[in-house]
Amino acid sequence: MNICPTVLIVAEIGKNVGWGHVARAHLLREILSPNMSVTLKVINREPWDDSLLEDEYALCNIVDADIVFLDGLSLDKEVERYVRSPRKISLSYISDVNRYVDYVVAPSLNGMTAPDHFITDLSAMLCNRPSTELLKSIPQHTTASDKKLIGVCMGGGDADGVAPSIVESLTSRVFETVTYPAHRNHLLSLNDFLYRKLKCQESQVFPYSELKMCRAVICQGGLSALEFALMGMPTVIRRRTDFSEAYRFLFSKGCALPSIENTIPSMINAIEQITDNYQLHHSMSLAGKSLNVSLDKSFWLSLTNRIMGNNYENMPLLSEY
Repeated sequence: MNICPTVLIVAEIGKNVGWGHVARAHLLREILSPNMSVTLKVINREPWDDSLLEDEYALCNIVDADIVFLDGLSLDKEVERYVRSPRKISLSYISDVNRYVDYVVAPSLNGMTAPDHFITDLSAMLCNRPSTELLKSIPQHTTASDKKLIGVCMGGGDADGVAPSIVESLTSRVFETVTYPAHRNHLLSLNDFLYRKLKCQESQVFPYSELKMCRAVICQGGLSALEFALMGMPTVIRRRTDFSEAYRFLFSKGCALPSIENTIPSMINAIEQITDNYQLHHSMSLAGKSLNVSLDKSFWLSLTNRIMGNNYENMPLLSEY
């Protein structure tokens, strides 16, 4: 066995896939790199705007590794063609590779019934965490004048293009809005995002700090929903049909409200519940902040060490929360 295990991380990205897979891959690389030899590769479903990034990070040649972490929805063909590893771990609960990997790390399914090889422990969450300074600077929203500022965050790609309609509906109900990114007509650059995550190996400032003045946020169900919860921001989650089951624990723990009919009017009604009820807002904020204690970076080193030691039978797969 190698003294220093070789690890391959493969992440998929694109408009219909989202950008969260690469964000998680970047964080996992930061955690594992001090102890292991880590290679990160990307399957980009959009055109590469930077040929240098493509040459270095595109998965287009065979890669050998002791362990491979796979984060994406449709990776089967690329894994079969390019990945050579005896140990495979999926980081996406609906990936097409889940039928044959050793484990699926799916904390987004926490509290739900899952197959035996799924790990749903919340300590396995890979996400950006707000700093202590940011948490201290978030207003308490105790006055009526605070109630009307609402954030809208539909992710890097806004795959369904709904953000402008949500903003229009909020405005018609006399809410003020802040969109992420900050300018409504400015699209996040996929190339800039990839460069920051792949080449700069950044330790990114918490991405949603500019929304800290908002009373609540409408977001997609996904990584951003968890990160908003961690900063104590009550959210209303728009659930895309094919992702609707994930992150249910955010509702059960009181951090977020679902849009019951998954329509824009339903989302606005849920926002009004939060803005009109200080106690609800306060309890949702506290519930989100309390999730911080559940996250544990050591999970990943423990998981990797156990798998490399073939100690599968001693590993707790599901935790009760």
